[in-house]
Amino acid sequence: MSFASINEYINSLDENTKKYISDFENFMKTEFPEIIPKISFAMPMWWTGSKMYNGYVAISAAKKHYSIHFHDESYITRMKEELPNCTFGKRCINVKYGDEYAISIVKQYVSQYLNSILKA
Repeated sequence: MSFASINEYINSLDENTKKYISDFENFMKTEFPEIIPKISFAMPMWWTGSKMYNGYVAISAAKKHYSIHFHDESYITRMKEELPNCTFGKRCINVKYGDEYAISIVKQYVSQYLNSILKA
């Protein structure tokens, strides 16, 4: 499915899923207002530069979890050690809906990752 905006993506979700995706979007707006989100690969993404390879964070919704995607695989590797109850994919962590502990840790890693790029 193709979306023209982050709001369109979020509005396509069921109410429970929408809550978690909106929470992450609000976190990004608050912590990184200088990064303008866009839809890329059919999901909300926050690029740190003009190209994806400059660094990015993205979010996607699934039936039983949502995924936070990182450009830098080393952050995923570190989260595997700290969050053994989560599952992982290529450059992403899958967070079960309602796992507030896991998303709080993931948000810390998102902040570390993006700040390491933006303040370089």
